[in-house]
Amino acid sequence: MIAAIRKSPKTGNWEFDYKDLQGRRKTKKGFKTKEEAIKAQSKLEEELKNGNCTFDSKMTFKEAAEKFMQLHASINCKYSTQEGYKSYLNTHINPFLGNMKLVDITPIMIREFIKQKLNTGRSNSTVNKYTKLIRNIFNFMIENGVVNVNPAARIKSLKEEVPDMRPLSTEEVQVLLSKTKQVYPDFYPLLFTALFTGMREGELLGLTWDSINWIKCKIKVDKNFTHNRVGTPKSNKARYVDMSKELVKVLKEWRLACPHSELNLVFPNQNGRHQNPKNMTSRRFKPALQRAGIEEIRFHDLRHTYASLMLVKGADMKYVQHQLGHSTIKLTMDRYTHLLPEINEKCVNMLDDILNTSLESKDNIKRFGT
Repeated sequence: MIAAIRKSPKTGNWEFDYKDLQGRRKTKKGFKTKEEAIKAQSKLEEELKNGNCTFDSKMTFKEAAEKFMQLHASINCKYSTQEGYKSYLNTHINPFLGNMKLVDITPIMIREFIKQKLNTGRSNSTVNKYTKLIRNIFNFMIENGVVNVNPAARIKSLKEEVPDMRPLSTEEVQVLLSKTKQVYPDFYPLLFTALFTGMREGELLGLTWDSINWIKCKIKVDKNFTHNRVGTPKSNKARYVDMSKELVKVLKEWRLACPHSELNLVFPNQNGRHQNPKNMTSRRFKPALQRAGIEEIRFHDLRHTYASLMLVKGADMKYVQHQLGHSTIKLTMDRYTHLLPEINEKCVNMLDDILNTSLESKDNIKRFGT
């Protein structure tokens, strides 16, 4: 028999006692309102009646997270993803939920965690990553029979703002390349490749000479240098990126001047090792922008520059998707369509040609029609 619902004199929250399947007396706590406690009590009664309640688990969230990392993330996730999970858990999630038993964590508690993180200045997109990880850990525990309820299952993701993109104009690209070639000739080939392929920073820093096919004018993008490690591209799939004639020329010239690298890197540091992304940005990319008189942008905006300029020049959206390595064309369209006012203007006036054509062919239609 489950005891009556009561209000805790210490916390002010609502709680109730119950006996698990082994007859042990336990307490469910943390309900903000009496109505929430009543609903939870009714659900628990039904689960106990059906004999499928596993609320006797003593596993804490921290212990569950460790199992998740050991048995799932280490096998199925990229190294960079694992490192991100570790940071989320150690810095943000475990300090709030870590010592709580899985069975005691409620949706309200997770919402309180979300509110706390927002109050400390975390963005909606970042908090969504925390919530998704919590949800994944609970799902993993459900799959393995530890618990049977995921308190994060019905918590909706916060609305995320699209990150500001600052693609360069054609004129800015011309000035940036010209100034960089004069002042930072060792950085010019990397900058040129970024602008003429749309490759990600990590893909460029991990690129090796054997991945370049000079005959077919293609680059095989199968490596990504992040977190001081070489891994696979973001999609976990290799792709082939086309090289323009000018890019082939630039890279062939660079190969003669490139620092020797036992790693066979196309864009190594002076010691032939992988470049540190932060050093590359602070010592070359940002100074190059300043020399060209261009306001500061992210290195990733070079990728957006490539995509937007290609589309403005009339490139097929499907081709741009393939070059960028996007998983779906929807992602490419959602990200870049709003950057194409020139194309939109062409589309608006596209039907005007029909009027002229129909008027010119009117007599022919009467003469040869049946």
